[in-house]
Amino acid sequence: MRVLFVCTGNSCRSPMAEAYFARLCRNAGRGDIEVLSAGTSAWAGMPASEPAIAALAEIGVDLTAFRSTRLTPELIDSVELVVAMSASHRRAVLALAPDAADKTRLLLGGTDVPDPFGGSVAEYGEVFAVMRPALDRLAGELLLTA
Repeated sequence: MRVLFVCTGNSCRSPMAEAYFARLCRNAGRGDIEVLSAGTSAWAGMPASEPAIAALAEIGVDLTAFRSTRLTPELIDSVELVVAMSASHRRAVLALAPDAADKTRLLLGGTDVPDPFGGSVAEYGEVFAVMRPALDRLAGELLLTA
């Protein structure tokens, strides 16, 4: 199974989600779940933002090797689940791949994940703290059923 997290620049929210979720999968022994991320407006090959790297380092997750990916129809088609950080990201996914509606959802259900871009390490940590329970729940769903 392939899971794709989507945000705007693929430098903050979706890389944090990707790295943490990949760790959850590894810790559960689920090497059959591949975790990816992409941005609706990302430049390919860029590192995660420094505050995102620092915020995840606080929980022992290393983002230093991360490089960004731009969202494409082919990428969307290649995954079984797309998890968007906001309603606008979900709309962007569906604009590129209208048939992906059934496999695309918002991480927080009906609420957007706040964008910490330009904020402090503490603000990135606060955003991750909002995301973490939803990522844990998603892992519980997929690790039990995938």
